Amino acid sequence: MNASPAIATALSPAKTAARAQVFDENKTLRHLIWLYVILWLIEGGLRRWFLPGLNTPLLLIRDPLVIVIYAVAISRNLFPTNLFVTGGLLLAALTFFNALTLGHGNAMVALYGVRCDFLHVPLIFIMGKVLRRQDLIALCKLALWVAIPYTALLAAQFYEPQDAWVNRGVGGNTDGAGFYGAMDHFRPPGTFSFITGPSQLYPLLAACLFASLLNGRLPFFLVMASGAAILVAIPLSISRSFFLSVVVVAITGVGAMIVGGRLSLGLLVKVGLIALILPLAATQLPAFKDGMEAFSARWETSTTDEGGFKEAIVDRVLDSLFGSFENVNYTGLGTGFSTNVGQKLLTEQVGFGASEGEWGRLLFDDGFILGSLLIAYRVALAGSIVFASLRAWRRRSPEALIFASAAFMLLLNGQWGQATTLGSAVIAGGLALAAAANMRVKKSKSARKSASKLQGDPGHVPAK
Repeated sequence: MNASPAIATALSPAKTAARAQVFDENKTLRHLIWLYVILWLIEGGLRRWFLPGLNTPLLLIRDPLVIVIYAVAISRNLFPTNLFVTGGLLLAALTFFNALTLGHGNAMVALYGVRCDFLHVPLIFIMGKVLRRQDLIALCKLALWVAIPYTALLAAQFYEPQDAWVNRGVGGNTDGAGFYGAMDHFRPPGTFSFITGPSQLYPLLAACLFASLLNGRLPFFLVMASGAAILVAIPLSISRSFFLSVVVVAITGVGAMIVGGRLSLGLLVKVGLIALILPLAATQLPAFKDGMEAFSARWETSTTDEGGFKEAIVDRVLDSLFGSFENVNYTGLGTGFSTNVGQKLLTEQVGFGASEGEWGRLLFDDGFILGSLLIAYRVALAGSIVFASLRAWRRRSPEALIFASAAFMLLLNGQWGQATTLGSAVIAGGLALAAAANMRVKKSKSARKSASKLQGDPGHVPAK
């Protein structure tokens, strides 16, 4: 009996060789992406501990790597050509021209502003194209192993004085890298330059924890140990944004599993054990108890004493989004002005210029018209990734939505003028797109077409 044409085609040596060649070509890109993630994780430590004399150049250590990734992607017809990339090129040209003609007039500062807003965006879509299901599972496994010693590092920084080596600041500064928290404890920066790094890392670690639970590929003891590490890290951080970001991911993870129909009896038992055992175990650790005292004191001082959760948290977030639309002129100060690098080049002082908030930076630097376009660009970027994740969730694949919950605010109004936050947004957004394309129960033809369209490559075939 002859095999059908479809089976014959699938088994043909030429087709098999071609598919293997595609995966082999993508291997280089995957390795470069992992290098990008590693550099994001350790660049603060390099600037603080091991290469303090190269503090300033290391701030841009991932930029040449991004250019190499783009060159490889272009040579293999994998560079995205969607609206966010082509529209970003147009907005980059407009903001650069505006800065030189109507703004500060400094080409280096303008280039840095363009770099912050647009250079790394295509990498999000390249990650969505080339990362496979097994890559995401491997990343989740590595993340769970990393969470345990990383929390130990946060504990050491929590207890040690600011002039200790483990708390040394950028450039080897002995004043320390921690921001004051409460009760003579400082918010630990981990391997980053400041507390913003751990506040963006741990939501990703939590997303990897839930993705591992869904796939059931890892030993349960590792899931328990890493879950305990994440729980202990929350009070040690003495950071409200750290706490709230992890809570958002946890709520999304549980909700997506329940509503998406992936909460089986076995998974329900595991989630129940985690919810029961982890808090009991964590409360027995001295680090958790001491961290809770400091965290509670800061919450009381910074939240309750300012009028409560709504006034101190909700109103603050809303003000960072919409409060900057007032008193903005039409031309702006020029892109890059309200960044630390821009201020250093323009004024020889380190500061945030006209605005520390991200939407304020875009509006004050680029003016009301261009700034509003850049805000719309960020809203559309964040929304498109959430939409792709929701489509995957409807196919009973909630992993993408869990990663998107960690990425959304970073894409929407994260401070891309700060190197760590820019990297966090790119990595989280790229993982969400990769999960939407690959971590699903059943791949339909229409779903593959939709994912490829968003990634800007109609010819892309997701890994089996």
